[in-house]
Amino acid sequence: MANKKIAGVGILLRTPQGTFLFQERDRNLERNPGRIAPFGGGIDLNEDPLQCAIRELSEELELDVQKEDLIEVGVFESHYTKQTFIQIYLLKNIVSDNLTLHEGESIVELSLENAHKNELVTDFTKEVLRSLVQFEI
Repeated sequence: MANKKIAGVGILLRTPQGTFLFQERDRNLERNPGRIAPFGGGIDLNEDPLQCAIRELSEELELDVQKEDLIEVGVFESHYTKQTFIQIYLLKNIVSDNLTLHEGESIVELSLENAHKNELVTDFTKEVLRSLVQFEI
């Protein structure tokens, strides 16, 4: 993995009921406006992916997590920029009522099945969700 450029992170938020919480992205964005994707963002200078995930969750949702709470799902090639990779994490037992949205249009709750069927869910997100089989979700 040392030769892969990890430019950002995405965090899948799983509720106690087994559904997932996603971000409906702002409609004025260059990348995937109004589409449904995981929370996350770009890695800052001198920041590793885990630090980035913790910072992004705090900034976007006022969610304070510890690094041991985040489960590594894998590294996926960006659908936007080839040869650039996104580190994906899974965070379990998240209750939407405890979140304060600071980025995006809304929080969208979907079952795994409905996420795969929803046309607004990005293809990248669907690819990541397919990989969750290994986590017995």
